[in-house]
Amino acid sequence: MANYRRITAIVFFSILAVILFLSIRQYLFAEKRAPLPAPAYQQKTYFPQTSQEVTVHFISGQEKGPTLLVFGGIHGDEAAGYLAAERFTHINIRKGNLIVAPRLNAVAIANRKRQGPGGDMNRLFDLSEEMSRRNPDAKVAELAKSLIQQADYVINLHQAYDFYAPKWISRRRNPSKWGQSNVIDTPIYHLPNGEKLEPGRFAQAVCLRSNDRIKNRSYHFLVNDTDTGGRKSRHEEQRGSLTYYALTKQHKIAFAVEATKNCSLPEAIGFLTIAINAALEEAGIQSDAFPSEDFRMISREMEEKKRKS
Repeated sequence: MANYRRITAIVFFSILAVILFLSIRQYLFAEKRAPLPAPAYQQKTYFPQTSQEVTVHFISGQEKGPTLLVFGGIHGDEAAGYLAAERFTHINIRKGNLIVAPRLNAVAIANRKRQGPGGDMNRLFDLSEEMSRRNPDAKVAELAKSLIQQADYVINLHQAYDFYAPKWISRRRNPSKWGQSNVIDTPIYHLPNGEKLEPGRFAQAVCLRSNDRIKNRSYHFLVNDTDTGGRKSRHEEQRGSLTYYALTKQHKIAFAVEATKNCSLPEAIGFLTIAINAALEEAGIQSDAFPSEDFRMISREMEEKKRKS
């Protein structure tokens, strides 16, 4: 009987010790895993109270990760670009960071024209120092360059008529068109240190993610390689573009997203929203919720903004 009581006591205290150990361990583990900080939002205005005012939104996630930079409105007659970018200015990032400059070319947007006072802003990224002093838009391009320094991935949003295709299909779908394409300057860029960047791989992955969400195959995205730096490039003018500068001078993975103008404005905004969401996912940037990709929802959002204004 005494042995039985002794064994029972040993079992009881052993169980008690295990429970106590687990409780202490859980307490210590909880202490180490302190709540993550809330996402940090910051808004900066450059060239304030001028016709070239630019507002930039910085969103830092709760966990460290890569940074995606989104530009909209470099061409003022491509409304879907800046309207899509604005939908991302207050999302809740959990991991990684997002920088959004929705209306880069304020003068062109106000006039609803492609160009601002300094000409095509997307051709100002290779200006000489002397030419920069003479161009009124050069300071905005310099601001864009400073933002690119802070990013790992860069996307420039655009709109264009018709549909890009690598081979001639029709008058509206051929290699001379730009719509529904992720435009890269080269698939692989070799860095001076022997390493390489692969904007082609990233742009293709974003295409695949985007097309999984687009039911109508006629609006699927394709990768458009302009071979900007090539000797026989058909697009030498792109050597002054934002993405070519980001790739070759700052060594960032960069590409332009061209939504077609052959659809309604809410649909074009939706296509660009899909592309940005896909790029965020591919980059490993996580959010509690991305902006809706539903065209009807976007249309209702636009109507609500009109009523409020």
